[in-house]
Amino acid sequence: MVKNISYLLLMYTASLIITGVFLLLHFPLPWILGPLITVFILNWLITEPLAQNKTILQISFLLTGAQIGSTFTSNTLSKVIPYFIPFLIITLVLIYVCMKSGEMLAKYAKIEPSTGVLGSIPGGLSVMVAMSDSMNANTGLVAIFHTIRLMAVLFLVPLMASFMFIQSDPQQALTNSAIELNVWTVLLYFLLFGMAYLLRYKIPAPYVLIPMLVIASLKLLSVPVSDVPVSLYHVAQVSIGIHLGLSITMSDLKKAGNFSWVFFLFTCFIIVISTGLGYIFAKLSDLSFATAMLSLAPGGLVEMAITAGEVDADPSIVGSLQLIRLLFIIMVLPFILKKMTNPFNEP
Repeated sequence: MVKNISYLLLMYTASLIITGVFLLLHFPLPWILGPLITVFILNWLITEPLAQNKTILQISFLLTGAQIGSTFTSNTLSKVIPYFIPFLIITLVLIYVCMKSGEMLAKYAKIEPSTGVLGSIPGGLSVMVAMSDSMNANTGLVAIFHTIRLMAVLFLVPLMASFMFIQSDPQQALTNSAIELNVWTVLLYFLLFGMAYLLRYKIPAPYVLIPMLVIASLKLLSVPVSDVPVSLYHVAQVSIGIHLGLSITMSDLKKAGNFSWVFFLFTCFIIVISTGLGYIFAKLSDLSFATAMLSLAPGGLVEMAITAGEVDADPSIVGSLQLIRLLFIIMVLPFILKKMTNPFNEP
């Protein structure tokens, strides 16, 4: 117990030091990438298994979801709804390109086509791993491919966004629009945490989605919900960065061997394709290129919404559209993939 607390303090202390360096060097996403790199290296150097505190992580996801929800305004829905169909069509094009590329990757790497396809879809790691079990794919390789994709997206997309678009000061933005924390909002957070806990097996990412959707709804109804204090939001980002750093291990990358470079290049190709589709989406809508690009980027909802806040994109729209894609991938795509990949696994 004491050892676990010591390692937890070590991870947070080292993460904050590297985050400070990242802030001085003006690196993108310093509060997430700093801890991610720090903990990835610590996990490699220390023989004892490191772990993030589950409750701290859940609270961090809740605060992040609440912050994304608080960026919603009456304009958010009016911007998202008219472009739902174009976004869905472009998302389907992106997923189709990923699947076909996965088949080509499988031929090149001489692995099962189902493994290549499942490892290439820009969906959640846990969902794709669960699907790989039911489709007789190589679960280990699917997990490794998604780990490589996660690393590539977390580093490349924020870097691209910071170079392509004007960087804003997220702390200043939060401070300017902040409503001071009040008692009823704190009670609401406790209620949302309880709801997320009760629904943790029924909906995906409940600690992010429930506060995001509830607080967004309250904001749209003009209910004065407090914003997440800047300091708490930064602690939440550090905690999520530590979690991401622990989810990527050197042993996983070694297992992939030569496939690592192949899949890294494949991920770069998908990022370029999604950027091109983002440009098309921006032209079809009145969204900025930054918002459209991050909405289609093959990354996670939380990471892309946070990145949006740093490059003058709209976090609420990015979060909404990433949520639509997430729900499509979780609820619809498994049935499509099962039909498409069954022929691959037939004797």
